[in-house]
Amino acid sequence: MRGSIGQLLISHGVIDAGGLSDALARQSGRHPVASELYALGYASERQLCTALAIQSGWPAIVLDESAIQLDVLQHVSIEWARIFNALVVYEDDRTLVVAAARPEDAIVPSRELGAARGKNVELRIALDITLARTIRQAFRRWRAGHAYLTGPEAEHPGPYLAVVHPGGEHTTNEEAQRLAQRALAEDAARQIESEAELPSEDSGLASSTLTGDWHVNTVTTTEDGDPIDMERTAIITAELERGDRPTPQATTKMRALVVDPDPPGRIQLVSELEKLGWECQAVSTGTHAVELMSHLYFDMVFADVAAPEIDGLKLCRAIKKSKRLEVTRVIVTTSVIDSGQVPEDVLQSHAADGYLEKPIDARRLHRMIRELSPEDRLDHEVVLSEAISRYHGGDIDGAIQRLRGALVTDPSSPKLHFMLANMLQRASRFAEAVDEYESTVELQPQYFPALTRLAYLYFRQGLHARAVETWRRALPVCEDPNLRRNIELFMRKLVADMSKSDGLS
Repeated sequence: MRGSIGQLLISHGVIDAGGLSDALARQSGRHPVASELYALGYASERQLCTALAIQSGWPAIVLDESAIQLDVLQHVSIEWARIFNALVVYEDDRTLVVAAARPEDAIVPSRELGAARGKNVELRIALDITLARTIRQAFRRWRAGHAYLTGPEAEHPGPYLAVVHPGGEHTTNEEAQRLAQRALAEDAARQIESEAELPSEDSGLASSTLTGDWHVNTVTTTEDGDPIDMERTAIITAELERGDRPTPQATTKMRALVVDPDPPGRIQLVSELEKLGWECQAVSTGTHAVELMSHLYFDMVFADVAAPEIDGLKLCRAIKKSKRLEVTRVIVTTSVIDSGQVPEDVLQSHAADGYLEKPIDARRLHRMIRELSPEDRLDHEVVLSEAISRYHGGDIDGAIQRLRGALVTDPSSPKLHFMLANMLQRASRFAEAVDEYESTVELQPQYFPALTRLAYLYFRQGLHARAVETWRRALPVCEDPNLRRNIELFMRKLVADMSKSDGLS
């Protein structure tokens, strides 16, 4: 984000090209280039803070010119300050002010601190090198019983914060772009822990597959009100009722029946189910399926609409009318090329639990099976609750480990991937967070929080083209008009900056 701060300082006449080259040559990676310029004496802290405010959109605090009342440190530790590279510098009845080298990284911990104190939080950007020095000196003086830490250039008696705002003499458009960047940083760090705010586990189910932009043809079926069809359904249901009541506890494995006239389709589906540890049987006709189900129990039936003798939709409706098989789930399958899509109202009228198109997408299949299992859903809620509890207890590594362990057995859960990405981002493990956000949007392509956070992390890693592409995907599903405006505004700036870079290369 700050790679161009040297050029910004040159354009404002603060340093010359020789000074920038010297700072870059001496930069060891320990401090950003702005801190190197300060350490080498090429620019004052105020000049550098002004540049940081202009570039980042955050108000900057000039620590050398400030005086901090040290009792603000009683509710934080030096470990907290060092981990987040942040320091509480002011507190009154309503507000906490936190100075941070990267405010976007300190948003979540600062807000948690404010929530615990019942106060609002205001963030300020600070020069990395002077902030590190101030953290060290502030805690040392507070432990020694001093009331204030006064900067070497402070001129005001008592507590005082010297703040530089990003506005300055720049145009309204530039100010709006900086504010947009700040808003996107705050949104990217927003804490989401409510189950209602997490991505749904059924993103690949009927809602996304039944309504597409294209149709080969559309399957139609006899209405429920047709007396002939109702009689046929009653006969099939009576056949299913002949057997004993199912006893799911008789086997430790889940059992599935695949009804599909197409051998490759049967083989693929059985193979995927067996990978999950299911016990499977497969038949090619609806009549054979009814014979099996009349004396065997199946947790789930996959019924193809093209099954001969009794098609998948009729079979589904008969199973759903059976008292004996009331716990059996039915997934309707179809090959769109051969049979066409099944409209949602048709699936609903036959009480189908789900719908899959062939060839089967393995992720979608796993997601659907998990969604139809109340026990698995409960496990997810327990995992998420445990991870959040560990995080609030200060064990963020434990929270990450808990989520990673859950994903080993359930790699296709967008909820688990998204919460893990959140935890990794809070731990400043940004590359790993990117991987988990990418997994989330692969599973849930229209989940806005994952898209916008992924875009922001791409941006801060310097992957501007990826950031723009991802924000473009996020715009249609952004429900907040103000946030949508910020995304559009900042995207235009990024595109313009990339065009300039291309023109110079």
